Parts: sequence; structure tokens; C-alpha cells
Amino acid sequence: MRELHFFADHLAQKFGHAVYRIGLDSGATCPHRNRDGRGGCVFCSADGSRAAHLHGGMAIREQVESGVRFVTERYHAKPPYLAYFQAFTVTNMPIERLRKLLQETWGMADFAGMILATRPDCLPDEVLDLLQEWNQKCELWVELGVQSSHDVTLKRINRGHDFACTANAVTRLAARGIRTAAHLILGLPGETPDDELETARRISQLPFSAVKIHNLLVLKGTELARMYAAGEVTPLNEYEYAARLKNVIRELPEHFLLMRLSAEAPDKQILAPKWWMKKGQFLEFFKKFFADANDDNRFLPVQTGDGSYTLYHPAYRQHFHSLSGAFEESEMKYLRPGQLENLLKTQTNVSVLDVGFGLGFNASAAVILAEQLKQGKLDILSLEFDPDVLKAAAALPTHPHKELIRALQETGEYDSPYAHIRIIFGDARQTLQTVNGPFQRIFLDGFSPDANPELWTFDFIQLLKEKSTPDGRIMAYSSAYPVIASFLKLGFDLRISQPYGRKRPGLVACLAENTDDLQPIPEKDRNIALYSTAGVPWRDPDLKSTRETIRTLKAEETARLRKEGMPKWFKGN
Repeated sequence: MRELHFFADHLAQKFGHAVYRIGLDSGATCPHRNRDGRGGCVFCSADGSRAAHLHGGMAIREQVESGVRFVTERYHAKPPYLAYFQAFTVTNMPIERLRKLLQETWGMADFAGMILATRPDCLPDEVLDLLQEWNQKCELWVELGVQSSHDVTLKRINRGHDFACTANAVTRLAARGIRTAAHLILGLPGETPDDELETARRISQLPFSAVKIHNLLVLKGTELARMYAAGEVTPLNEYEYAARLKNVIRELPEHFLLMRLSAEAPDKQILAPKWWMKKGQFLEFFKKFFADANDDNRFLPVQTGDGSYTLYHPAYRQHFHSLSGAFEESEMKYLRPGQLENLLKTQTNVSVLDVGFGLGFNASAAVILAEQLKQGKLDILSLEFDPDVLKAAAALPTHPHKELIRALQETGEYDSPYAHIRIIFGDARQTLQTVNGPFQRIFLDGFSPDANPELWTFDFIQLLKEKSTPDGRIMAYSSAYPVIASFLKLGFDLRISQPYGRKRPGLVACLAENTDDLQPIPEKDRNIALYSTAGVPWRDPDLKSTRETIRTLKAEETARLRKEGMPKWFKGN
């Protein structure tokens, strides 16, 4: 497939405007859930993927009315609609009950068609006869749960049928003129990108008319949740998924329609992956990504909530910034809690250490502030491990200070009457030992502690303390318990900045300074960090350890403390 052909566009062209699906629960169950007492597919939730506007026990008429209200209020939808029997396996019921269900539902709203989600092993001839009747009078689609073409995978996920069953089902449906969509999941346990490409090739040889492709979601209470906890599956983040999705779609025939390209579930049910992008953001990103002939996804841009752009770093599997607003995050997490404006207004020279230059937004925001105030002189030393980030920052569609980036690319320095910045590339742990300082403000902005623990160890924070002025502040976006513990054990007065783009606040570690402008860290977080193994700090005594060694040291110390009786979580008041 060279271009993306969406099912929604097919419907809009046919009916003259967007046509929305009304998700319904027929009351049928999945026959595989009770087959041999094995409980169904490993990924399936307890509600069988019931639509968000539904709850158990609702009659069909109530579901239809609720669904119409939902799409009208949320999307300003207008009729006609599609009746979408999404939950569980709609054809898993006696034929007369199914016939009555379809007929009664049809009269409950202005429906133009129906989509029936089912399994390839739940399509007896009498059901096909009924579907053939409906196919002659409405827009009818069958959504067939395929997931994979590899029998070893189907067995691993406890699917309950083989791929030959899928091939037989779609062939029989096509013989009656019924259009069928294959539901596929990428990132299934044990599957490689090559396995997914082979599935795409195999379904391309069958009489499917569309595909519905999802990323694998690990939902609470599922067998997959147990597998995830045991390390048997690693869900794909949005960029890993996008790269695999792009290759899979390229293998599909041009006439295949795309019904959906990402999974949805309530946030409270999702264990992993925790995507940064919302559904709409991902779709817009993927359209551009698919159209780009360059398959190098070293850095991939995405627009954030404030209009600025950030990038995804595949080595750390994270964005450089919050998708709520890349540039605003600099203001909220670093400039404001650091009282940088007040310093520039009251002092001739202000020194800042910027650990983790990244795309340069924190440094740029500080320089822009200094150049707007035209008071004092801001001097920034930025430390960055990856020289490629300057090239990536320069290539962003927009950047808050392109002149600064250009100067750093050319000379490694930027200078103006009110600001000076110098960048040093290399491992900050070693570089910082050669720097004199001291610094009045420190921006600590590595990737998350789990992905980049080198910049969040007790030992590196101790080095930062040594490079601080007596009235210095260290601002960090992370408030992970091991980070809190390190700051507290090093004698900092620990405060918090307002949450931005994340549920938890940032940290402001203060030395001897009036901090009335900041809220103290909650007592609960202090106790968890200091009196439970959730707060065991990362350690890197010689400031040279590998990421793996740092993690091992933490795991060993955690095990030792647990053996001595320290709880995993502090449960006191």
C-alpha cells in the first residue's frame, strides 16, 4: 500500500459526511472464555472491549440512545450511523436470537449499516445466510479477529483457533459477497517485525477488504498482565509501533481500507504501554511518518500542546519534553521555580548549569528571558552527551531560539549583550568534575531515572551540590522516590514545583535560602523515600558505572534492606 486509505473516508464519500459507529454490546459472550476452562485470550479485558459509553446490564435500546448522545456531544455527529457490535463475539448466540437482535437494533436509530465483530470459529452456515440477507440491504462489515497468521503465536496468546480457521472463514464470507476486515495486533508476545510482515503478506492473499490494526495493550486483570510482570512481553511505545505499523501497511494491497490504527482503553485499565500521545496526536503523526520516504527514525518530531515541537529519542524510548507543551515545560519546571527573573533583575551576573541540553529549550527559555529583561548578564554552561541533538534541534519545524542553535553548531558558544552560553559534549559525570563553578541555578534534565539513571544517582547529585553556590537551587522535573531520597540524604531542603504534563510535581532542591515561594515536599513522599525500599537511591560511586551496573547496585541494596525488614512501601500516616 503506497497511500493510506481510511474506512472513515470511504463512508464519508458514500454518505456525504462523516458516519460514526455506535458501539454496542449484544450480550453474547466469547465461547473461548469457557472452553476447556482456559479463560480466553491473554489480552482480553473482562468487559470484552465494550465501548466507553456503555456499562453492564444496559438494554440495547438504552445502549443505542447512549451511543447516539455520545457521538453527537463529542463529535457533533449527525445521522446515519453504523451499529457496531463490538464487545465479545456477537455471532455466539442462537440464530433466531441473532436475527431478532439485528432487526430490532436496526429500527432504534437511523442506521446505514452494521459492523459485527466475531471470531473465525463462530461463523456457521446459518449465520452466513443471515448476514448475506443483511448485506443486500445495508452497509455490512464483519470484523474478524485474526491477530496473527502464526499458529505458534496464536497458541501462545491462547487464541483458541489456528490461521487455517481464519482463511476458511474469510473465504466463506467472501463467497457470499460479505466484506470482511482483519483485526491484527502488533507487538504480540514472541513476535518479531518479520513475523508481522509475514502476517501482512498472508492476509493480503486472502479476500479481506480492510484491516483494523492495534498496538498490544496490557490491561489490568488479564493473563497478559501476569506475563508483563514476569518480563515475558515488552509493549511497544508509539514510535516503535509506528515504525512496525508503517512496514506492515506497506505490505497490504492498495484496495484495503484502514478501520483503525491504534488501540484504546480507559487509562485506569492500562498497565502498559503508557503512551505520551493521545489518539488524535498519534494519527496525525503517523500520517506524516508514513508519507516520509526516509525510514531513519533516529529522531521523530511531534507537535506538543503549546505549539512547539519535541522529538522522540529511540535509545531512551522517550520524548525530550512533555507533550503538554515542550517550551512551556521549561518555564514551569525550571525558570519559575528557579526564580530566574528575580535573579536577573537583582544581580549583575547569574550563573546557570544546564545538565542535559537536549534540544536546548531550557537554555533558550532562559536566554530569551534575559534578552527581554535587558538586566544583568546570564552565563549558562550546558552539558550534553549526544552531539547529534544540535542538528536535530535545528531541523525542528520551529525552535524558540534558532539563532542560538545555529551559533552553538558553528562555534559551540552563543553570546549577546545579556546572555552567554557554552556547550560541552561528553558524559556529564566526567565533564562536571573538570568545571569550576559554582552555579546559582542548576537545571537537571536528563531522561527519566529508569531510562537514564546515570544522571539521577546519589553520587551525581552530590557532585551537583559541590558545584552549587550556598544559596543555590537545583530544579528537576522528576520526583521519583529514589531521587527524593538522594536529595534529602544530602541535606537539601526539598520543595516541589507545580505538576506540568505529568501527575507528579517537579522538585526544587534548595540549600541555605528563603524558600517561602515554594511548597515543601509532602510528608507522605518524604516517608516513602526515606523509610521504604521504594526510595533506595541509584548509586554510582566512581561516576563511571554503566547503566546496567547502576541498576544492579540498586537491586542488590533493595534486596538487602528488604531482608533486614524494610517495607517495600511506607504505610504509616
